[in-house]
Order: sequence, then structure tokens, then C-alpha cells
Amino acid sequence: MRHRFLPMLRNMRLKQKIALLCMVLILCTTLPFGFLLYRYFADIVRESSATYSKEVMLNVGNFLDQKLKVIINRLYGLRTDSAFNSTTTQFLLNDDPRYHAEALTYYSNLFAELRFSEPFISSVFLYTPKGEFFDLSLTINNPYSFKEGRLYGEIMKERDSFLYWQPHSAGEMYRESGRVIPLVFKFTVMGYPEELFMVVNLKEQKILDYLRQIDHEEGNFTIIVNDKGQAVAQDQSEAAARYMELPRDWGAVMAAGSMNAKLSLGRERYFVNYQSTSVAPWVLVHIQSEDGLLARLRSIQVFVVAALLGSIVLGIAVAYYISRNLSRPLSNLERSMKQIRLRNFNVRFHYPYEDEVGKLGQSFNFMVEEIQDLIYQSNRYISSLQQEKERVQTEQHLKRKAELKALQSQMTPHFLYNTLDSIKWMAEKNDQMEISRMVTALASFFRIALSRGKELIALREELHHTECYLTIQQMRYGDRFTFSMEAEEGLSEERTVKLLLQPLVENAIYHGIKPLQRQGHIRISAAGEGEDMVLTVEDDGAGVHPVKLAMIRKRLRETRTGGDEGYGFYNVHDRIRLYFGEPYGLEMESSPGKGTVVRARVPRGVKEEEYA
Repeated sequence: MRHRFLPMLRNMRLKQKIALLCMVLILCTTLPFGFLLYRYFADIVRESSATYSKEVMLNVGNFLDQKLKVIINRLYGLRTDSAFNSTTTQFLLNDDPRYHAEALTYYSNLFAELRFSEPFISSVFLYTPKGEFFDLSLTINNPYSFKEGRLYGEIMKERDSFLYWQPHSAGEMYRESGRVIPLVFKFTVMGYPEELFMVVNLKEQKILDYLRQIDHEEGNFTIIVNDKGQAVAQDQSEAAARYMELPRDWGAVMAAGSMNAKLSLGRERYFVNYQSTSVAPWVLVHIQSEDGLLARLRSIQVFVVAALLGSIVLGIAVAYYISRNLSRPLSNLERSMKQIRLRNFNVRFHYPYEDEVGKLGQSFNFMVEEIQDLIYQSNRYISSLQQEKERVQTEQHLKRKAELKALQSQMTPHFLYNTLDSIKWMAEKNDQMEISRMVTALASFFRIALSRGKELIALREELHHTECYLTIQQMRYGDRFTFSMEAEEGLSEERTVKLLLQPLVENAIYHGIKPLQRQGHIRISAAGEGEDMVLTVEDDGAGVHPVKLAMIRKRLRETRTGGDEGYGFYNVHDRIRLYFGEPYGLEMESSPGKGTVVRARVPRGVKEEEYA
């Protein structure tokens, strides 16, 4: 896709490019602005909603605390009520059936009065060891025994308390229309040692209706949870059920008093506000749907989208107008250039302004005038070209003669080789083997030295050439010196400069071995060092004086040529650097009376065609 789009983009007309650029700039500015604007309003809505939710939950908590305080105060007030105490005492301390009948009537009326005076109360029940008392205006679950019920079992788990707050459940005593929240009050009466239990069932639905009146937004809900993580009041929604399955340290939440959090239930995200109550060990959990909360921003979102579309449409119109006005003079210049392609050099570009297009038009007019002048000049030189053609033909003829002379000069080495072969044959015929050996070495020496004009040869050829030279010199000097040659495996085909070792060996013979009064030895070796190859010529001759050695090293560093004192390796040093560069060349070490070591460093992996 990219390989198709980029050429198409580059081949678009300038007017289209300008319009496209303006559209891209508008999109790059308006889209981020719209996105940031939406995010800004979303953050404001979230913060406002969190603050509002916190205030609402605080007010709800205060309201529930007041309602529960009234109910609890009513329960505590019964202990100081003379009629309640008298009726309860007479019933518990006497076995007269008359007192039981009076108690039934009194407690039923008392329970009905509590229900009607407190809307949150669903029903009331009293348990005594001598009997159970119901609200006779309600339908009773028969048969029923308080001590055998679930509620009594839960109370017995907390014997040290006198006020028990239970989670929501179906009513045990009465046939309730919905779930209730049991509040159990344990007390005793004067003169009777055993405990009495009064159960006040609160209406869960009444509390939920109150909570929905405060926050009726779609997707939001409020749950009341006790310190054990049990639901006290909870609607039947699936989200509320999933929330209650989440693990949480409710003791820490109650200790915090008030806090905010975020959570995810499936794919939905919610904002949670916790508010603990002071009377009951409850936590109000207000859960707000993020989608429902951000639904308030839909009008803003619509406005932002409309503004973006308007900006884009306006931007397209402005971009088209600007691109047309900017590209019109360039289109005129393009038409003028097409006339030039049609060989019409009388055309001119007219533009009244001094901007970039005007300067480009001036350059175009100047170019056309120059082309006209060049055409005129070319016509003047047509005749001179004929003369130049004749001169070139003459030069070609002279070049052909030079090539013939070069061919004749190449025939000379062949004549020399044939002559040396004839001398060798005659020497062998007359049993002059020393002469034959010397002629053979000399022929090999010349053949490698010439090398058909090549300047770079294989190391094995250079070593063989040096061996031929040493053979000739050894026959000349007799037993004055011996020599040895060695090369690491794998270096025989590496390329080096032709005639590199022979001048070094010649210096070793004339300046190292010849002054000796004893037999000397010359050692020639080749070794690899990383990416380089080092060729070494070492002798055990007279050596070089330190002052002269310092002068030689200085000349090598300065790449000065010279050979006034017999050290012809300066030419070798310059040739190596000419071919391979500054890091390469010759190095010399010497100790008077002990000998001299000369090292030539050249690169490995050299290809002949690179230096042809």
C-alpha cells in the first residue's frame, strides 16, 4: 500500500498537494482539540459527580443515622416505660392466664404503634422464656419458634452484645411482602434473671426506595453492607450481585469513614463512593456507571463533532481557494516551459510580483535567453568541429603507431627468455651444471620481475623470485651466507607488491652479511596478523648504528625517498604506501653486531583488479 501511495502522492499536482496539506493541518489541529475538550469536560463531570456523590452519601448516612437513633431510642425508652415494665413483670413473675392475655393485647398494640410511627419498621416481635408475642394485625408464620430459627442462631454467635444488626433476609416471624433487615435488642427486666429479645424488622424496600429517590440515574445503584461484608440492603440487579462477589476488607473501609475508588464489572467501569454510618456498623456503597455518567456529555460530544465537521468543510473550501491562487502562476509557468519543449524559444513568462514565483519566472526568462545564445554559439562552432574531427583522426593514427612500438618492445623479453634457455641447454650439454643452475635462476628472476606488466603478484611468486635472486648471489659469494624461507599456511595466494623482498634481501647481503668475517644467515618469513600480512627479512650481520637507524626511521615516517647510502628499500616503502595507504609500509629494527630485522606490512585479501 505504501509503495502505491507514495508515488501517487509525489505525482499529485501542486494545487492538490496544497489542498491536501491544508486539510491535514486542519484535522491535526481540530481533532486533538476536540479530543482534549471532551476529556476536559469528562474530567469535570467525573470530579463534580464524585463530589456530589460524596455529599449525597454523607447526607444519606446522616439521615439513616437519625432514623436508626430514633428507633433505638424508642427501644431503650421501653425499659423506662412504666406500662411496658409493669406488663412484662406481671407476665413473667405470675402464672395467672389473665396477665398473659393482657400482655398479648398490650404488645400487639405497642408493635402496631411502632410500625405506624416509624415508616422504616416492617414488624416487631418479642421473645420471652415464657412465651412469644406477635403483632396480631399481621399474618404470622405458623408454626414458629424463635429459638429454633436462623436469627437466634446468628445472635448466639455474639453473646457479648445487646444490640444485633443482621443482614437482609426473608421474614421469619411474619409473612412479609419483601426482605427485611432484622434489628435485635436484648434486655432484662427487674426481678427476672433470663434474657428477653425484641426483634424490629426494618423494610429493605423502603430504604432502597429512599436511595433511588436520591440517585435515579440509569446504571447507578447503592448497596448497604455491614462490617462482615454481608448485604444489608441490595437491589436485584446483576451488577449489584457481581459487586458483592468481589473480595474487600470492609473493616478497613469502615475505619476510613469515607473514600473513593474505581472498579470494573465485566466490560462496564464504575466509580464507587464509600460512606460509613455512625449508629449501625454499615457502609453505604454508591456505585455510578461511567457510561451513564458520561452520557451527560453527549450533547457536548455532538457539539464538538458538529464543530469539527464545520471546521473541516470550511478548511476544505479555504484550502481549495488558497491552492488555486497559489498554483495559477505556476500553471502558467508550466505552459511556458511546454512551449520551450516544442522549440519555441520566443516565449516569455510575465508575472508582476517579486515573490518566489516572480524570481523563478525571471530565472526562466534568463534561461531561455541563454539557450538562444547557446544555439547561436553552436552554429558558429559547426565549422570548427570539422577541423577538430580531422585532428582527432591524425591522433588516432599516431596512437596506432605507438601501440605497434609497444608490441615490438614486448617481444624483447621473449627474445631474452629464449636466449637464456639456449645458454642453459648448451651449459648442460657441456656438463657445466653451475652455469645451467645460474642461468635457470636468472631466467626465473627476469620472468617474475616482468610478470607480464602486473604490479601485484602472489606471495608464492614473490618468494620464488627472491629465492632465485638468493641462489644467484649465493653462487657468487660461495659459502659466505646461508638462507631460509618460510610462510604460514594459507598465505601463498595473498597478493603483494612485486619486487618487495628483493631490495630488502639485497640490503641484507651488502650492508649486513658482506662486512662479516664469518658466515651469515638470512631468514625470510611471512606471517598473518589479523587483517594484515607481515613479510620479514632478518639477518645476523653487522647491524646498523643507532644514529643511522634513527635517520632511516625518520625518513620512513616522513615518506621521503632516497637511497644515497645504499638503503634502497625507501622505494619499496613508497610503493607500498602508494598502493595500500598510510598505515602500511616498512619498519626496521637493528642492533650493532647482532643483525637487522626489516618488516613489510601489507593488507590481506587484496584483489588485483582493485589496483589495476
